Amino acid sequence: MKTLSIVTSLVSVLLCTNTALALQPYCQPGYKFTTTEGKEYQLDLSKLNKEFSINQTESTPPSITNVITQINICDKLPPKPDNSKDNEFCAPNSYVCRRTLITKDDKEIVYTVQTIASDNNKKLNPVFKPIDSKADPSDTGFDYSITLEGGEYNKIPQSAVITLECDRSQSRNDDPSNPEIVSYTNNVLSLHWKTVFACATKAGEKAPDNNDGDKKENGNSGNDGEVKKGMSGIGIFFTIIMVLGAVYFVAGAIYNFKMYNARGLDLIPHRDFWLDLPYLIKDLIAHVIDSVMSRRRGSGGYVSV
Repeated sequence: MKTLSIVTSLVSVLLCTNTALALQPYCQPGYKFTTTEGKEYQLDLSKLNKEFSINQTESTPPSITNVITQINICDKLPPKPDNSKDNEFCAPNSYVCRRTLITKDDKEIVYTVQTIASDNNKKLNPVFKPIDSKADPSDTGFDYSITLEGGEYNKIPQSAVITLECDRSQSRNDDPSNPEIVSYTNNVLSLHWKTVFACATKAGEKAPDNNDGDKKENGNSGNDGEVKKGMSGIGIFFTIIMVLGAVYFVAGAIYNFKMYNARGLDLIPHRDFWLDLPYLIKDLIAHVIDSVMSRRRGSGGYVSV
């Protein structure tokens, strides 16, 4: 049993090692790079290590054309589904696959299958680099370029260029959004990907759990990087008044309806008081004004003996 346990542990270690080695270097957690100014930063793109699918549907009478682009910038795409034809899916070891499907009369056919990027025969040639190495990699708008090659369609080489853009308005706790197709020209598929996972941190720093871009950009962050949000005392006071007022009117209306079968304005609790309230306020204001004016008139004269 002890020998079996050791063997199982070794197999698990080997599998984890192979999985880690299969990932592209820039997708390894804690991937480090150095700017032209000599500052070292790190990225964690491991959340992007999965298949993303982008659908582009277009009405092409008498049919509907759907272009499906599957992409994983970190590792090869999953194998084709069981019981499916090989020529209807990209070859194994593909990283970017582009398939065009045409639907007509409720029948769907695979029109084209284009392997855009593939690691067959070690031809992927991944290139990862910052576009503007002088800017701050932790700021929103900082871009990276990923180039993946090795694809082929109709014996013509294909490639993909993915632009990763730091977007600190997103949260690291949310699932990553899909990249966007920019163009497919001259056998090059261009994509743009805004994601918080492209926001670097200084080497050795832990990436924030939540989005903090608005905090930094708006200057509301404290020493601990957190924003203290809350209502002011006046806001709380008026909120309580509004809630109590709503409870008073709703409960009073229900009471009048149940007890007196009231309708319309009769539903208002203490109706006469609320109808007379504007006049009471008007009289109060007039009284205050008269008092102030009489004091001003009396303060400037002489008192007769």
